[in-house]
Amino acid sequence: MTDHAWPLYPAAYDDGIGAALSIGVIALAEDRAGVWDFDQFLKDVPDVGVFSTRVPMSADVTPQSLAAMDDHLDFAARNLLPGSPLDAIAFSCTSGTVAIGLDRVHATIATARPGIPVSTPIEAGLAALRKLGTSRIALLTPYRPATADLVANFFVANGLSIEARLTLALTGDLDMNRVSADCLINAARALMAQAPDSEALFISCTGLRTSPLIQRLEDEIRIPVVTSNQALAWHCLRIAGNTQKITGHGRLLSER
Repeated sequence: MTDHAWPLYPAAYDDGIGAALSIGVIALAEDRAGVWDFDQFLKDVPDVGVFSTRVPMSADVTPQSLAAMDDHLDFAARNLLPGSPLDAIAFSCTSGTVAIGLDRVHATIATARPGIPVSTPIEAGLAALRKLGTSRIALLTPYRPATADLVANFFVANGLSIEARLTLALTGDLDMNRVSADCLINAARALMAQAPDSEALFISCTGLRTSPLIQRLEDEIRIPVVTSNQALAWHCLRIAGNTQKITGHGRLLSER
């Protein structure tokens, strides 16, 4: 074997990612929609990088299988760009946050990655609805009833009134990720017919692709539409210190 001599050239460095703001997302293993949808809301914000890792999750979404993600959350957080700075971390599961416990999710991620602000879709959704000055909501979910109850009960326990509710009763992400925008819009129309006095519509689940439909639906029903991924993107920006307005994705993101 020939021994080749390699001349050395000194490396020079920048921040390594080309983004002023770095947001980490802990997504579910089977999810094909959440990270994509989250990224769509932020794509027009300059200098934001979105980086994701995965946590194991059963294809059958139940309160029990959601709670079981707690066993893997620490590992996922530690393996989200280890050794690199992050400005916020998002746990991309609405019902899973409630099943594990909001305080537990925060504590586990904070232990693994101390000093980084954390957001979840359920708290982001609540903060968004409060920011918009709404307390009476219509709630649309893709879950089976026992899982849908997790989200509904959280909102009620935190002072919201659910004027009407509707669910698609799907098993898990393999179906939820494929739900069309037209299906969600038609379901929202059916729901709003039951709840004309609602001040906002909340569409739960990060497994639904909602970025293409929020503005279209808001223009039709004339009240704010808040979704899990939209609220999570908005909240992550805010806790990371970015207050930029984003147009075309509903009233929430257009508010400073």
